Amino acid sequence: MEPPNKHPRRNDEPTMSPSLPELSTLPELVLVHILSFMDPKEAVQTCILSKRWRNLWTCVTSLNFNRQAFKRTADFVRFVTNMLFFHGALKLDTFKLYWYTRKRTGNNYSTKIRQICASNISAWIFSALSCKPLTISLVLYGFANLKLPHALFTCASLEQLELGLYDCNNEEVIGTKYVNLPSLKKLKLAGLTVNDPVMQMILSGCPLLEELCLSICSLKLSEMKSDLLRSLTIRQCQGSGVVEIFMPSLISLHLKNPGRLRTILSLKNTPSLVKVFVFSNYFQGYSFSAAEFEFFTCLTSATDLELYGSGVMALLEQIGLNCPVFDNLKRLTFGLWRINNMLDLLCRLLQHTPNLEKLTIVHTTHRSPGIPKEKGATGQIPFWCEQLRAIEIKYSDPSGVHELVDILLSNTSHRERVLSISPTSKWEILNL
Repeated sequence: MEPPNKHPRRNDEPTMSPSLPELSTLPELVLVHILSFMDPKEAVQTCILSKRWRNLWTCVTSLNFNRQAFKRTADFVRFVTNMLFFHGALKLDTFKLYWYTRKRTGNNYSTKIRQICASNISAWIFSALSCKPLTISLVLYGFANLKLPHALFTCASLEQLELGLYDCNNEEVIGTKYVNLPSLKKLKLAGLTVNDPVMQMILSGCPLLEELCLSICSLKLSEMKSDLLRSLTIRQCQGSGVVEIFMPSLISLHLKNPGRLRTILSLKNTPSLVKVFVFSNYFQGYSFSAAEFEFFTCLTSATDLELYGSGVMALLEQIGLNCPVFDNLKRLTFGLWRINNMLDLLCRLLQHTPNLEKLTIVHTTHRSPGIPKEKGATGQIPFWCEQLRAIEIKYSDPSGVHELVDILLSNTSHRERVLSISPTSKWEILNL
């Protein structure tokens, strides 16, 4: 006779449905695909589940290593080295490495340790390149004189590459190396010094490059030429002088340069440019150059235009009645930091957008550097947007919104006009 069950199952206790397939019954290719989305440490830990799972982690097609996930540097180095040693996949979709070593109290790296770590990084990159990766992302902080392997710049399978080297004291990370990336379509450079020889080497060595992003770089450029580049982003870069742009296929331009030291773009050959984002801060008292006025004039071909920052507003104020006509503009996004300060600027700009169909206004009470204190605005500058069908207002403070709505509605007449007003976070606006 069997002993009675001391803990009988409750009627409301959930049970596993026998019709649902167990995870282990899935094909190995599906299991490996699932493991590729997991943290590498967790993927390795699945080897204890059963014999079938013992070696699945060695076939993952995505490797994402983050130093912050380990308490000690030695543990991180040992884990990455061993995982790459046992990794058996013939092809690799993604290889990512994030390593932050900036000096902090109680966690300082000696020069010798940094050199050892840098040599490990080069070995890891070589190992990843042997698997013909499609995407490589390297974000490294605090490695002095880091030397990236030459093979990184001649990888035939690479389609996306991100190099973020911050505080590495390495102004010529690409240097005189030969660049030959025949499959590369997206490139992001951050924390580097980019001069004319390096830029020419990149653009000539990447014949299929479509998207280029320069972030927090030191720019020492005079020109950029590419026949196939479709998207250009320059974000928070330092530099001075004029950079001539010859890009007949360029469709999208994203420019965010806070501060007075900024590179001025001269759009010499960009007939396909239709989408433009400009965010520029401005120090009070700065006089704009003729090249900056010319840059704004070259934006008249755009169909989508986003304008933010006190630098843009100050430029519009100095342009005044000489504002060019944006005949092709269909969608305009305008950042208002103070309605009383910028209402006249907005009205004057709308005078020169005869075919505008959608207007988005982002309003916050945050005052960017260089914007003067409150002053009266008449809001009586007449404009007429006959094609305007949609008005969207996002605000972090409702003050002045009703006045803005009244002015906009009184200068539009489309019968199917749609008005949308919604609150938003001030920090969301500041992080554009």
